[in-house]
Amino acid sequence: MRRSVRFSLCATAAIATALGAACSDAGTSTEPSFGNLNAGIPAPWFLVGGVQATYTVGVDHRTVHGGSSALAIFGVDSSPARFSGVGQNLRADSFRGQRIRFRAWVRQAATAGTDIGIWMRVDGPGVIEGFDNFSSRPLLGTSDWHQVEIVLDVPDDAIGITFGALMSGRGELLVDDMTFEIIPATGPTTNQLAGFGMSGSDSAATVAAYAGVQRTPANLGFESK
Repeated sequence: MRRSVRFSLCATAAIATALGAACSDAGTSTEPSFGNLNAGIPAPWFLVGGVQATYTVGVDHRTVHGGSSALAIFGVDSSPARFSGVGQNLRADSFRGQRIRFRAWVRQAATAGTDIGIWMRVDGPGVIEGFDNFSSRPLLGTSDWHQVEIVLDVPDDAIGITFGALMSGRGELLVDDMTFEIIPATGPTTNQLAGFGMSGSDSAATVAAYAGVQRTPANLGFESK
């Protein structure tokens, strides 16, 4: 659980206006280092985990599930202390008091590590109200396209939701054709928190950070603009 909490706090900092500065190394190139990827991440996605020599994040136009693009994360890292990936922020207004299911089509090749998959966090007033980063079921080994999901409840006082994909480890992860939907609140969630966790940010700061962001998910297929 310590690993999960550390990631959630780093991503909390990424909500703010200085998005990448909290979790990235300034001045480091994001140019992908292998053939199938184009540089850059399409809007409104942003990088989480920092720009590091052991990870490459970009858009693959050749190996896709649908459309013309997929997100690709490539890692050569053996340390659970490092990770990389993408995130997107939403205001929680339209989802309060609801259960949400976040799904994605994924394809992995020779992956090994700790947190490999998709992730989602629900931010409330000074607390993290729900969190899942696939640390309990990392996507390991090699697999063709298959669908994975996260299910979290959004409390009535939730302020924002952040979600995306990440890798802490080695190998290549492809992510495409995400969906984000309200579902009936029956059965278990995938929440990894036993209770609310401290976010490291007070309520006013969290409200201010989410004030200008979108209300609905966008570009869930990672199509370049």
